[in-house]
Amino acid sequence: MNDIVQAVSDEFKGIKFIKGARDGKYPFSHSLIIEDLLIDTGISSRLLRKLKRLYPIKIILLSHWHEDHNSGNRLLPNAEFRIHSKDKFLIENISKYNEYYGISNTSAEEEYNWLYEGLKLENTRIDKELENNEIIKIGNEFSIRVIHTPGHTAGHCAFLELSSKIAFLADIDLTNFVFYAGIDSNLSDFEESLNKLNDLDIKTAITGHRGIIEGEKTIKEELNNYKAIIYKRDERILSYFSESNPKKGIDFKNKNFIYKYYSQFKEYEIIAEMIMIQKHIDKFLKNSLIEKKGIGYVLS
Repeated sequence: MNDIVQAVSDEFKGIKFIKGARDGKYPFSHSLIIEDLLIDTGISSRLLRKLKRLYPIKIILLSHWHEDHNSGNRLLPNAEFRIHSKDKFLIENISKYNEYYGISNTSAEEEYNWLYEGLKLENTRIDKELENNEIIKIGNEFSIRVIHTPGHTAGHCAFLELSSKIAFLADIDLTNFVFYAGIDSNLSDFEESLNKLNDLDIKTAITGHRGIIEGEKTIKEELNNYKAIIYKRDERILSYFSESNPKKGIDFKNKNFIYKYYSQFKEYEIIAEMIMIQKHIDKFLKNSLIEKKGIGYVLS
């Protein structure tokens, strides 16, 4: 297990980083365990079976509803599961996943159904809803503050251990790709969540797909870099509008505004890209940068 379990701090030995399969790359993710509390279960079924033989996992905090963070739930039937109320419906009703990814009745749906079957995804019974700023005590040493960070999903949460200042940021993953392609994603909320995290005193950040990031200054820089990805997309998409020639959403299709190139999953990526572009259009309308003209939009 030494290849996946890593102490995060010499001082706080009860907090351990759990490295997901494929180094946390989709369809897997990293986790964090604090005593008998585990955050997310997407490390892979094989690794989770090993982990639960070594740790008495009693409580599971789910950061959000996405399959790469909860695919191991079925292996912990006696644990108590908690998630934010805005993601509870989906984690209890996985048949709605494709609808919320915007792929129902599309060519990408069969591919995702195959993935769900491969992960053996099942509905998860939620025992308790997480609340913003709630404090969860873990034994005598640790306390976790729940931080509601919507944007990626409506109920996405980060978690800050108050003694160590170690935070699990889940899918605010500080990689070079920012994802908000769910029907329940919200770009303005995402930006506000990044600002919220930047205001916190975080000494060590752990993300669902990148891993451990050390140092308060470095973490703030990474959060700013992550937000800058959104701003660069703003610029690219806004530059496509003009004052006289209305642009419709379909005009942005297949133009790589967000994905630099399309992979073997092109059919899904184009759908996701179109959803994310619409999030930018919604933001531009809210900020009066564009306005409706006929069936399209022009610069204000």
